[in-house]
Amino acid sequence: MKRALIAVLALLLALGLCGCASMLDHNYTVVQPHEDGPTSDGDVITAETYQQLEDAVIYFIDQGMSYGVVHLSNYDPDRGDVEADVDAACLYAVQEYPLGAYAVSYIKPQTSYIVSYYEVSVYISYRRTQDQVKSIVSVTGTSAIREELQDTLRSFGAEAVLRVTYFNEDEEFIRELVRQAYYDTPESALGMPEVTVSLYPGLPEGEETAPGGVRIVEIQLSYPEDPELLQKKKEKLVSQLSSAAAHLEVKADQAGTRTLFDLLRSTAQYSLRDEDGRRANTAYAALVEGRADSEGMALAYQLLCQYTGIECTVVSGTLDGADWYWNIVTLSDGESRHVDATRADGFALQDAEMAEQGYQWDREEFPSCGLQPAAEETILPSDIPVPLIPVPTDVPPVTAEASPSGGSGALMSVVSGEREK
Repeated sequence: MKRALIAVLALLLALGLCGCASMLDHNYTVVQPHEDGPTSDGDVITAETYQQLEDAVIYFIDQGMSYGVVHLSNYDPDRGDVEADVDAACLYAVQEYPLGAYAVSYIKPQTSYIVSYYEVSVYISYRRTQDQVKSIVSVTGTSAIREELQDTLRSFGAEAVLRVTYFNEDEEFIRELVRQAYYDTPESALGMPEVTVSLYPGLPEGEETAPGGVRIVEIQLSYPEDPELLQKKKEKLVSQLSSAAAHLEVKADQAGTRTLFDLLRSTAQYSLRDEDGRRANTAYAALVEGRADSEGMALAYQLLCQYTGIECTVVSGTLDGADWYWNIVTLSDGESRHVDATRADGFALQDAEMAEQGYQWDREEFPSCGLQPAAEETILPSDIPVPLIPVPTDVPPVTAEASPSGGSGALMSVVSGEREK
């Protein structure tokens, strides 16, 4: 007996020494089950409270299961009876739980009592495929949403589905982010897509915030041309720009931004329509086809700045009450200036000059540019003079029906100094 005891002690000591060495060489993680959650026994989940029942139904949806079973053991109903609790849990899962509201077509529970517990069979039908569910991207914050939208627009994707944390905005907020993302990606801005936004769950009647602060945002995009054709246009534009950029060495100063301004004006003429009568409102129209409206010129200048590492943005505003687009470029010294490439004198303008010439824009959305306009005075109705018919004093350098200034090689011809006169 004594020998056996000594052998056992020796064995324990040896195991202990090996354990110490092992502990020195490895990291260990201890995982303990959540005491408040439902427990799983094979394909069956056991729940004792309403919250566990609700979690079980949500689990089935998260796993993409079309059928699941919940055993209610030692269950004390919250709503008077078990079936009322089951109906409430299923209703929550498809109306208030974001993934359920987005993916589930219908859910049907069946409840039966078996000896000492209730057995709940849950049947689920989906209106989304598992690939669609797996493609949902989780994001937090406006910047992250905008970046995902930029990626979608760059590939001319038809849909973006986001799981957004702390999101209590509406559909119009998302449409505005799509618009901003469009102008942030000028090489892919080849026609503003139509945008359809759906939020899951929708806001309860009379409420201004979504339950839980998490929602799935579905954005569907319909482009004015076939995405394959748009991709080919983008590739042609990017190829031409890449070749041109090799000949451009500009700095983010006034001289550098002026070089890009002159290059664009030498490449493209102002025109509302292309040769086929369509709106010439893209960088492709300006840099490849040689004619563009104010939107196309602004996108083209934005793209040239991006390729040369200069900070620039597209401004959407009005000129004499009509929709108009131009740029604000930020120089290396931190100063910002307006640039309207449709005009020969549209370079490096300050806020005061823009306001004086009839431009209007949201000044809170964009950086200030130099001298500011004088503060507007309050005018009483009796002081308002009888308006006269305004006479335009500033006409774009080329008429709306101007002929194109260059073909598909317009940009490279200007850069290499071989442009036809």
